[in-house]
Amino acid sequence: MHVIIAKVDENLFDGEARSVTLPGAEGELTVLNRHMPLITTLTKGTITVKTAQTGSEPFTLPIEGGVLEVRRDGVTIIL
Repeated sequence: MHVIIAKVDENLFDGEARSVTLPGAEGELTVLNRHMPLITTLTKGTITVKTAQTGSEPFTLPIEGGVLEVRRDGVTIIL
């Protein structure tokens, strides 16, 4: 699935991933490929992106909050 993590003025991550784990408003959630569509707020915590490349280190990013949009074809996170 394609994942974009962005702030208003910069792109922090733009690539393919196997999973994304985030601090959602109702608790931690993990998004996998073909997840049902969803929009939710994010709270303080860490985003962990397991990239599509097997054996590579996950991309991690501490956040203070944001918004998550999950579509059938990808994930967009605005911080």
